[in-house]
Amino acid sequence: MKRHLAIITLALSLSSIGGYGEPAAKQNSRVLNLCELVDNWKTYNRQKVRVRAVYEVGAEQTWLYDPACRNGEAVTDVSFQQQVKGAVKRLDHIAAKDRRAWVILEGVFYGPEPFDNIDPKLPASIRERLEKSDKRYGHMDSFDSMIEVTRVVEAAKVTDGPRASKR
Repeated sequence: MKRHLAIITLALSLSSIGGYGEPAAKQNSRVLNLCELVDNWKTYNRQKVRVRAVYEVGAEQTWLYDPACRNGEAVTDVSFQQQVKGAVKRLDHIAAKDRRAWVILEGVFYGPEPFDNIDPKLPASIRERLEKSDKRYGHMDSFDSMIEVTRVVEAAKVTDGPRASKR
């Protein structure tokens, strides 16, 4: 009887950790859609996130968009850390051929937060304008938000649908 109780206890404890040899589930592995991320930027600002969107390469910059979000507009700048992990080669291969790919990217998200540490020596008109505006990202400050990518979780070809309308 004690032996059966020990076996049942062991089986229950193994099933609660995810099975034999499987790694424990990662925290913060929830994948956000792009609109959820940018619409709730204060919640995710400066946080590590995972986002699913279409990654697109332009002449001067790269960005994310989702055809189901904001009429397919490009909404977030993409910046890669120096040592990005994951499916980077796959993304590079797809982007080199098609200029865009469905991706799940992991990285630190930055929203349109106010400027900090504005130089008091700046002319008053410039200083006041900065104090009333938010940070912008990308080539010529064309985006309100940015993701600094640390890992390319997935990359797949975009089968059809419209390209981003903003760029």
